[in-house]
Amino acid sequence: MGDFILYHKDRISPRQVADAFSCLAEQGSENPVSVEHDGYRVAFFPKQISPAQNFTLQENGDFCGSSGTFIYKSLMGEDALRALLQDFTIEAYNPEDYGGIFTVILRKNNRLYLLTDPLGGNRVYENDQQGLWSSSFLAAATATNNLSINKQALYEYIFQETTYGRDTVFKEVSCLDSLKIFEFTKDGPVVHDKNLTFDFRENSAPLDDLVAQTVQMLQDAVKPVSEIFGNKIRTALSGGYDSRLMLALLKACGSTPGVYVYGSNDSPDVTVARTISNGEDFPLDHINKADYPVPSPGGYAQIIQDNFYALDGLPGEGIFDFGANMDTRRKRSGHGHMVFNGGGGEIFRNFFYLPDRNFTITDLINSFYSRYTTAFCQDEFNEQDYRAALHGKLKIALGAKADRLNRQQVEYAYPAFRLRYWTSRDNNNNTRLGPYLTPFVSYALTKQALTIPLALKNHGIFQAELIKAISPALAAYHSDYGYPFDRQIPTKIKIKNNLTYFRPPSLRRYSYAIQHRMGQLTLPKTLSPEYLAPVFPDGLPVMSRYFKIHKIKDAALLGRIHTLEYLFRHFKL
Repeated sequence: MGDFILYHKDRISPRQVADAFSCLAEQGSENPVSVEHDGYRVAFFPKQISPAQNFTLQENGDFCGSSGTFIYKSLMGEDALRALLQDFTIEAYNPEDYGGIFTVILRKNNRLYLLTDPLGGNRVYENDQQGLWSSSFLAAATATNNLSINKQALYEYIFQETTYGRDTVFKEVSCLDSLKIFEFTKDGPVVHDKNLTFDFRENSAPLDDLVAQTVQMLQDAVKPVSEIFGNKIRTALSGGYDSRLMLALLKACGSTPGVYVYGSNDSPDVTVARTISNGEDFPLDHINKADYPVPSPGGYAQIIQDNFYALDGLPGEGIFDFGANMDTRRKRSGHGHMVFNGGGGEIFRNFFYLPDRNFTITDLINSFYSRYTTAFCQDEFNEQDYRAALHGKLKIALGAKADRLNRQQVEYAYPAFRLRYWTSRDNNNNTRLGPYLTPFVSYALTKQALTIPLALKNHGIFQAELIKAISPALAAYHSDYGYPFDRQIPTKIKIKNNLTYFRPPSLRRYSYAIQHRMGQLTLPKTLSPEYLAPVFPDGLPVMSRYFKIHKIKDAALLGRIHTLEYLFRHFKL
């Protein structure tokens, strides 16, 4: 299935429910399967482009339905749902049995449950009445009265492309805790822990053994999907590690996927992908989004409205493009294809570019979560409050008892914070279209990756070894890092990386601000005055309260500011 709505008929008005359904229809989700339990009603919507069998109903009234892409004990589709329905109890929950990115809602033994994949790759939104839950942020917001702006989440989205913790940009709409299982009773939701466990000790096994263990786990994750979809899988290929590893895995598991690349003709990604496709003799679908037709200013508003609904209001990249974003997403989901995405492959690398020592949560915020400058913020922005809230969210996500983190806990911040809250927004937008997976976002793989010595993650050494072990031929091709993955890392590359590794977090905090001050704004046509005037005839009255718009030189950040203005205007704030 694609989207879903779960609501209690006595805790939310018929008008609110009708508004939520209307919103989902605008987003492209219609004709749901509906089931009921003890005052609750669940509506499971089919995927919009390539439907998949993700619902089963038994004669006794028990049912199981999934949103997203659900894998259970290497099974998919109705087989997986039936197996889960037979096995499921709270006491017997084992996170290692689950794969994919999903939300499952099931009724068993007269009890109703909701659970997401172990790492929380699907977001679930609830309104402040605790009467309605949905995979759609816009649907949950539409079914909520008297919306008001959550200032902390507003700044998180503008600075970091997403919101963290349970927050959304509306105070009255929140996210369910993705590390919990929810049981819906007559008195409301009851929370159960998933009890995930991670070992933060380094694995002392030799490199070859670590590589062999990890390759086997990767193949175990991909092979069941490959066996079901065969060659009806699409995957991107760029100049980096993650897409190369994904392609190697799929080919090793017996699939010949459709391969595509985005970028201009002379971009490094396209150059590398073309070289590989020519050398390995497979077709490559090259899409240059800059070649898409440029609409008239009068027709732009309709494209923005389509982006707004299709991308659930506020995607990380914003909604201001000429339609290429949604067109490519819809096309790659067509004809029953499974779309593989290499997001999360950074679990095998030193994502935060930090050396091997202990750090504080404040250090982590300084190093990666300080992409702003107070120079373009209005007085509404209180930097101390913003950072304190982010600090608290990181501490909760990491399960940390103190501010100081060991180095493996810092590594855990990538899947526990970055992936959980950054990729989950995009996962929802893709899984409503058709089958879609980020295989590297996996509980079992994350546990394994956290034990890999940091020295092997530096400079991409370990991930290069994985590619080489699975496909020496693919590893031998050049990358946009400046070297093939089957060669020693050049010394000049190591020196360059080390300059970042050992730059103090206290200095990194100001990197964005310095770069912004020295930069020049290159405004894309999608944000030019002639195109924005019909959409915002009276400017940006809401976002001007929070930002000095004329001082912003970051086009991507400006795009998100306009996206939020559009969202707030839609809800008449």
